[in-house]
Amino acid sequence: MKQCIQCHAKVKGDWDLCPLCQVSLAEQKENAEENPGPFPVIPLRFNREKVTKLLSLVSVLVILTYFVIQWFWSFQIFGLDYVLYGIMSMWMVVLIIIRKRRNITKGIVYLIIFLSVISLYFDYLNGWSAWSITYSIPIICTSALIAMFLAIQVVRLDTKDYILYLQAAALLGFIPLVFLLLGWTTHPLPSWISFLISTIMFWSVIVLHGKEILKTLRKIVDV
Repeated sequence: MKQCIQCHAKVKGDWDLCPLCQVSLAEQKENAEENPGPFPVIPLRFNREKVTKLLSLVSVLVILTYFVIQWFWSFQIFGLDYVLYGIMSMWMVVLIIIRKRRNITKGIVYLIIFLSVISLYFDYLNGWSAWSITYSIPIICTSALIAMFLAIQVVRLDTKDYILYLQAAALLGFIPLVFLLLGWTTHPLPSWISFLISTIMFWSVIVLHGKEILKTLRKIVDV
């Protein structure tokens, strides 16, 4: 970039004379700090410490809730290993959301498919007791829903990402419900929990971010 000695105008291109005052242009030394790139540097928009504390708190509360339920009710709905499995899934979903913020839904869907296929495979190897579609897949979907809801509270997403989240929430709640309606499950509670949480999360996002979502949808329709 060159600069006019007389009017101090900055001129780009192969000009030898200033287009304003016809004075010879002088070469300007560019400083990387004074002349940043054309694209702004987007800062990391989440607090790692806040995410870790929030996930740890939720994990502890889930485990305590499990033991409280076991204390008051003698029957065992599912073991602690299922609870830990759900917590692990929740942490993995949040990790995907943080690392893949530009394509959250795809990352979560891939993770759910991966964990679900593993569950179905081990259920098949053990003689097929339907524990995968009764407990494992609903727990995976429920954990993914909770993780997505927690993540969007600490990671600032674009409005279009909220719309994708709503689609994912509806899908995650629908899958266990299909298993339940088809009579494939041996216990209805995990599927109903997944469907209920899906409904709550869906409408929570509508209430909290409804205006932004409507604006984005109107822009899409206008285009």
